Amino acid sequence: MVPELRDVTAGCPLRIDREGRWYYEGNEIINPLVLKAFCDALEQGPDGRFRIVIPPEVCYVEVEDTPFVVSSIRGDPKTGLFLRLNSLDTYPLEPEKLVIGDDNVLYTTLPSGMRVRFSRAAYYALALMMEEGADGTIVLKIRDTTYPVYRPTEEPPAG
Repeated sequence: MVPELRDVTAGCPLRIDREGRWYYEGNEIINPLVLKAFCDALEQGPDGRFRIVIPPEVCYVEVEDTPFVVSSIRGDPKTGLFLRLNSLDTYPLEPEKLVIGDDNVLYTTLPSGMRVRFSRAAYYALALMMEEGADGTIVLKIRDTTYPVYRPTEEPPAG
């Protein structure tokens, strides 16, 4: 039997801004050990809200956009690219999962299914590797494969 978690949200007002910075009671959390512990304990609950679970307690976190943000890009298009997150985790870039959102914000999805936002710096670094395709779409070439980057409302061209 799984023990019930005690909701301590009222006593732990946590917020993550759109740049991936964490705040407690309005003050930025800068201690790397605390940040890593919070990132590792963060999950998306069945109701879609983000929460930190450290049994026997749970604390819901206000998230402005996405809890994790791509802070930098590593590697190069000839050999493959990697995403470095604000959680200090690194993931291979899966270019087919890139999506351009509102206000031209770039997003991708992690293997866990969690959506992550690109920081401005990471977006610009990746944008320098992109080009316009023959049909006017934005494309990213990794190794010898060209990947189009779409808005969620766009459909890939037929054929």
